[in-house]
Amino acid sequence: MENTKRLEDIVKYVSKNVGVDVSKKSRDREVIYGRALYYKIALKDVVTSLKNIGATVGTNHATVMHSRDKVFHNIESDNFYMNIYRSYFGLDNLESSFRSVENEVLTTNEKAYRELSEEHRKVYDERAALVLKSFEWKRKDEDRKEVFEKINIGM
Repeated sequence: MENTKRLEDIVKYVSKNVGVDVSKKSRDREVIYGRALYYKIALKDVVTSLKNIGATVGTNHATVMHSRDKVFHNIESDNFYMNIYRSYFGLDNLESSFRSVENEVLTTNEKAYRELSEEHRKVYDERAALVLKSFEWKRKDEDRKEVFEKINIGM
C-alpha cells in the first residue's frame, strides 16, 4: 500500500515537471519520455515489481522493460529530463534547460524568468503582483478612451 502511494507521488511529480500527464495513453514523444522518466525514478526509488510500476500508469511490465532497454538512453542524454531526475533525488542540476512549446518565441525577459531559481521566482512574482495591483485603480470604464489591461504574470 505504501509503495502504491509512493508510485502515485512520483507520477504526479513527473507529470508536473514535464508538463504532460504521463499516465495518459499516448505515443507522443513528450509522454513517452515522461513515462520513461517515471519508470527510471520508480525503479531506483521504490522496491516493487515491474508490474506495479507499470500498472500505476496503465501499462504492463513488458512496457517498463522495453522503456528501460530502449528509451532510457534518450532521456539520459537530455538535460531537461535529467535535471528533473536529479532534482527528485536532491542532486544539483546539470545545466540550465527549459522547453519551449511548439516553436514558441520567448522574449529576453521570459527567458531570464525561466532561468530564475524557485526562490527568486517567488520574489519576482510577489513584486510583479504589487506592480499590477497599482494599475487596478485605472479600470476599464466606458467613458475613458485609454485603459490598462491587467496582465497575469507567473501567478
